[in-house]
Amino acid sequence: METKEVMMLFENYLASNPQNQTENPFWNREEQQKHKNYDFLESEFHPSLYMGFPVHVLSLQSKKDIYRIKAQFSYNKQDGTPYVLAIANYVAKRENGKFKLFNALTVNKQTWNCTTVGVVDFYYPTYHKFNYQKAQKLNGFINEICNNFGVKPKPFEYYLADDYDEVQKLKGLDYYMGMGGPSKPRGKATDDKVYCGGLGEYYTHEVFHVQIDQHYPNKHFWVSEGIATLLGGSRGKSLDWHIKRTNIHLRKHPEINLNDMLKLTNLDNETSYHYVLGGLIAKKILDKGGWNLIKEFMSEGKTDEDYYNAIKKYLGIHKAELNSYLRQQIQIESTK
Repeated sequence: METKEVMMLFENYLASNPQNQTENPFWNREEQQKHKNYDFLESEFHPSLYMGFPVHVLSLQSKKDIYRIKAQFSYNKQDGTPYVLAIANYVAKRENGKFKLFNALTVNKQTWNCTTVGVVDFYYPTYHKFNYQKAQKLNGFINEICNNFGVKPKPFEYYLADDYDEVQKLKGLDYYMGMGGPSKPRGKATDDKVYCGGLGEYYTHEVFHVQIDQHYPNKHFWVSEGIATLLGGSRGKSLDWHIKRTNIHLRKHPEINLNDMLKLTNLDNETSYHYVLGGLIAKKILDKGGWNLIKEFMSEGKTDEDYYNAIKKYLGIHKAELNSYLRQQIQIESTK
């Protein structure tokens, strides 16, 4: 009987447009009150985990009144081969006598160690030797950027492991499209959490997003990513490292047109244009007008046209001049 009840709960949730993350009768009240985006797996994929893939429940296990639901989001391609987006885990337990859904992370994190330093609750696997020096250094970074942007440091949870897939598993993802491959530093930020693999207690790029992004809702994606890379690097490497790598690439490829830079995505498997070019532009604006100008830059609008107009406004560079300007500046920065 309970099994049927839990299955019905999960089916009802999937049918309730969970991608909207509005108030939901099938999710527990506590997590909905604490988190605006209360389903931590919803935003793992673009536009959403719940983008319309058929869902197959692979298993339903119970232990001490807690049910674990393992579900596969997948479909069969025309040739009959399966396309699997993700295998995700949920928890169902009673809240005020009725079964409600919970994040797997809420239960799973109890198996990891937790150490609080400053405003950060660090969660890490039992094999990891906690590094207080790096944790204190991260809090120093938080205090510095919050001071520069004139905001108050926000407490948040920080999940770390040697490999990013370990964090994903804790979060509830047994498998996701793009999983595996060489282990490299990776991270992701949400409203009040940072997930990272490979850099221990000091993954500054994602911490910037958690502390600052919410204060500037009218910013372009490249502005936020660029400043995060300028201050905290990307994928474990500094902005200078990314600039030098990009300089080599651009010299080999004169046909790449940076006048339309916002149409460009990954340069290679280490560097993306929004990190390096966004970071360089942020650096030029910081050098010109300090933090006050950077703060203005972060409020210039979300559209691509807004971003190009902001570059013209603060640096005097028209869109048609970007290719020559950026190539020249990348060359100069690479020789420093």
